[in-house]
Amino acid sequence: MIIGKYIRQLLNDSKRVVFPGFGNLEVKEVKGEVSQTGGKINPPGLTVKFDSGYSKDDGLLAATMLYGEGIQQEAADQKVLELIDAIKFALDKGEPYLVHETGTFLKDDDGKVHFQAVSEWVLEPDHYGLESLDLLELEELPPEEENREVDVSVKAPPHAPVRAPEPQPYGRTGRHITRWRAIYITAGTLIVILAVLIFIPIGRKGNPTKESRIQKKSPPIETIQQNEQLREEKDNAAEVAAPESPESPESPESQADQGEYVDATSNFYTIAGS
Repeated sequence: MIIGKYIRQLLNDSKRVVFPGFGNLEVKEVKGEVSQTGGKINPPGLTVKFDSGYSKDDGLLAATMLYGEGIQQEAADQKVLELIDAIKFALDKGEPYLVHETGTFLKDDDGKVHFQAVSEWVLEPDHYGLESLDLLELEELPPEEENREVDVSVKAPPHAPVRAPEPQPYGRTGRHITRWRAIYITAGTLIVILAVLIFIPIGRKGNPTKESRIQKKSPPIETIQQNEQLREEKDNAAEVAAPESPESPESPESQADQGEYVDATSNFYTIAGS
């Protein structure tokens, strides 16, 4: 008869297994912790805990064995008592006691009883059945190596070399571009001013104003009348002074002496502004 499978069956059903006069086993959820001895790390999850504070017989383990094996009540109770005696006997000798398919009972230096479930027993699949890990002891380094390691850690890192800035081409600097731009603007302004000074007199010369134009005007009527009277008087005087002889051709000298008649009614020109 393997009594361990019935203990495991009850624990999987989240039921407490009581060992009369010894203690009980119960599934509990624990956080990750380091064992009291400091040699192991227990991962978080469900685990089986032994508690010696409650040991009142409830008859549940014996009833489960009775139903599973088909034996009498007295025989089932006897099997439970024999298991408890065997566990106590092994622990008193300082030896662990293994319950097949369930786990191991053991006692620490303080005399406290503990239970450790077998590794192949996964209490809760969601917790992946992580096993406890043994901590490795760190080897102590010699004093010289420790000092050397400290010196290396304190040593400051080397500084990177500082590079001088590379000179930029003269033609690409902003100051040079600004200077040439100012020169171009000044030259353009001077060209515009000279063009204005040159073309303005030409425009005036080609298009004279009213004040500089010569206006052609006819003489007044009174002057014309006076000129006509003078011409008539001269004609009358010439007729009286000439002899009544037959006409003879005049010599060239006389024609030259007489001169040419000048019409006093010639046009006059008035200059504006005079």
